[in-house]
Parts: sequence; structure tokens; C-alpha cells
Amino acid sequence: MAQRSTALLRVVTGRGIIPRPAWLEQLLTLFDRRQKTIALDRLSDSQLQDIGLTRAEVDEEMRRPAWDAPLHWYRG
Repeated sequence: MAQRSTALLRVVTGRGIIPRPAWLEQLLTLFDRRQKTIALDRLSDSQLQDIGLTRAEVDEEMRRPAWDAPLHWYRG
């Protein structure tokens, strides 16, 4: 059982002899982007100011669909 889960982990993380399919890479990129925007939304206004963002910019980013990302973000 441990060998099977290790092999699956290698496929999902892209490490190993089986490369990740492009569709899986894009899906994982979408999830990662959404996770990061949610993390930004959870920051306080003073924390946002520390990294050079405003609440309005974060709100605008939260309204964007997950697939609306620059092409260079897609590694596939």
C-alpha cells in the first residue's frame, strides 16, 4: 500500500518517471492561484500595506476568475 501511495504522490507532484499531464498541471495551477488569492484576502489592511497592496486591489483580484492568469504562469 505504501508503494502505491508513493507512486501516486510522484505522479501528482510531477516527480518521477511519469510526467504530469498538461491538463493536471493547469488544474493544479488554478487551485494554487485560488489558494493564494484567498490567503491575500485574509491579510489585514496593515499587512497588505506592508507588501504594497490595497484592499481594493485584493478585492479586484478576488473577483477575477481562477482561469484568468498570465500565460507564463502555466508551466505545462
